[in-house]
Amino acid sequence: MNFAILKLIIWSKAPNKTPRTLIFKPGAINYITGSSRSGKSAIIEIIDYCLGSGGCAIPKIGPIRRTSSWYGLLFNTVEGEKLFARKDPGDKTSTDDYFIREEVSVSIPDVPEKNANRDAAKAILERLAKIPQSNSDFNDTGNGYKTRASISDMTAFMFQPQRLVANNETMFFEADIEEHAKKLREIFPLVLGVVDAEALIKQHRLQEVRRLIERKQRQLEALRINVENFSGDVRGRYVAATQYDLVPPINVGNTSTHILLKRLKDMVASWKEDPIQRDQGGYLPNVERLSWLREREISLNSEVTTLRVKLTQVRELSMARAKAEMNILRKRDRLSSTSWLLERLSTEHTCPLCGNKTHAPSNELAKLIESTQKVEAQWRNIAFVPPMLDAEEVDLQKRMSSKESELRQVRLEREYVQQETKEMRATREQLAMFVGRTEEFINLHESLADEGIFMTEIDALKDEEAELLKAVDFELMAQKKETALFKFSRFAGHYSNILELETGDDLIQLDTSKLTIRVINDRGGVAWLREIGSGANWLGYHVTTLLALHELFVSQEIPYVPSVLVIDQPSQTQFPDDTEKDSENEELHEVNKVFKALSSGIKRTNGMLQVIVSEHAGQSIIDGIENGYLVERWRKGRKMIPWHWDHEMDAQLIGKDAQYAAEDLLKSHIEPAFQDAVEDQVYEVSVASAVFEVDGIFFTATANIFNQGTIDFAGHIDFDLNVRLLFPRTLT
Repeated sequence: MNFAILKLIIWSKAPNKTPRTLIFKPGAINYITGSSRSGKSAIIEIIDYCLGSGGCAIPKIGPIRRTSSWYGLLFNTVEGEKLFARKDPGDKTSTDDYFIREEVSVSIPDVPEKNANRDAAKAILERLAKIPQSNSDFNDTGNGYKTRASISDMTAFMFQPQRLVANNETMFFEADIEEHAKKLREIFPLVLGVVDAEALIKQHRLQEVRRLIERKQRQLEALRINVENFSGDVRGRYVAATQYDLVPPINVGNTSTHILLKRLKDMVASWKEDPIQRDQGGYLPNVERLSWLREREISLNSEVTTLRVKLTQVRELSMARAKAEMNILRKRDRLSSTSWLLERLSTEHTCPLCGNKTHAPSNELAKLIESTQKVEAQWRNIAFVPPMLDAEEVDLQKRMSSKESELRQVRLEREYVQQETKEMRATREQLAMFVGRTEEFINLHESLADEGIFMTEIDALKDEEAELLKAVDFELMAQKKETALFKFSRFAGHYSNILELETGDDLIQLDTSKLTIRVINDRGGVAWLREIGSGANWLGYHVTTLLALHELFVSQEIPYVPSVLVIDQPSQTQFPDDTEKDSENEELHEVNKVFKALSSGIKRTNGMLQVIVSEHAGQSIIDGIENGYLVERWRKGRKMIPWHWDHEMDAQLIGKDAQYAAEDLLKSHIEPAFQDAVEDQVYEVSVASAVFEVDGIFFTATANIFNQGTIDFAGHIDFDLNVRLLFPRTLT
């Protein structure tokens, strides 16, 4: 999925505090280095929360939840930029309150206000990811893990938190929870490209057809079992008919079943020709039923016709939507530079030849803007049409099958009752019912004799089953899965060589049922991840597996998983030993291999993959790494949550170095305060030192004043960001 995170934004609960923004670079290793308790590990939880997770895993204890009101994610897609902001849940587990803004270039609001919910956010993401709406519960078991795939399921391939990145038991995000593990097993055929939306629809219909065949075969078998007692049933009916004086009495024990059945048929035929007149004051019991059946038949026939039309419309709409989306997207791409031109071109223009003022360029630009607005309006309209209506198609087919079945039964009953009503006029109810049951029995026997309507329906269903089996080629699916896993192994081999894993050139295989990898050597020996020693190897196989999968997704154009990989502290198994210089260099070299592998993954996916790494280790780890990008260093008082968002100073910070925290306020607060004080143009101000105090930060700084040299000064910043300057001498 074409998806790149541009910014992570956190809004303070204090309305006068500027939002905290982290800027990320697409197609790069975005590196954040910081000390302990600086908020690094919360990056994954914040991204997951903004992408619609069921709960909020951002730590409740600490400054993040205590001081933050909203969490936001600005990301780029094929449709342009989108901002998803989700409200902090407070004391609740989570909240569905969202602020969503979708534009070619999104502006960040001062304070978000709810305009959407979690379902809307997930719907947008799943539309972008083209996740099918059909589920894998082909047998309608109701199992939750067989429900349709969602964007939340795809985070299994996006996140590697600190507890997981070097785990020898669990490979994928949240797969240590059995419910999520079961769901992950179900979606693997989808993310590997083995099945798609169309295949899921046909598998649903195949299972429905098989259930119908099984049910009708059971009914047929039950009727055939009853035929074994057929002769006794015929004799009993004949004896009853003699009691009603409808047939002459004979010795049924010495008469063949065939003769008795023939006389019963004659009785029924005679009844139809000359029915017995019913008593005065009697009634026709079937008239009311016949009227209802006729009305029901008309209603069902109308419903079936409507469902057929809807099914045709759904299929046509899916095709039309896909074609329209492609056409409008091409227009948007051609008009994407309009906003750039609007910002840079003035409204007045001068002819370069005659020097006269002209409005022709403005008029042309206005036309271009009008075209852009029309295209954007068309795009917003088409976005409301679900790109994949496969779930509705499955539902329509099921409903149509059910209605058609009911229609057949109503029609058969109507035909029978209609005929029976004519035959029962002026007859006594008891006799009429007996004759009717006898005729039904005879008809049933005759249908079984040549396997009648049941066999016809079963044959038709078996023909449909055969056609579906051609379309749902399970052998081809098995081949697709084998091919995908082979490519995974080939890609994994590339990354394992960069990481110089102990298993060397051994084959790495992904097991989608056990949700882990196994390594096979050239002698056929197998070792699962948990059977391989050392945290460095576990880390290596996690990185290898995730990179190989993302390369597979990109190379096979499998759209369901966002092309983002977020890793928290991959150096935990190799963290440098500060007491031994040789050991430190060796460990840094080992960690550096991880970043080389990540860089290679970005290169091999043509920059489609974006990697975000939060680390305790220093900036030097990415020195010389291609595609490396230092986002921020969270040290010397700088953290994810600024110190001044709190109401009082953390006791553990008092007396600690605050230089980076002061530098973050240099341009916005310190430098303007100094300029107001000296009333001169300042060429440059730099913070020399800073330290946390109970009521804020005390700092020293140096200013280079234009034409006056330099001056050293000091100052204090409080929690409301008021700057109080202290000068060591009077300026002249």
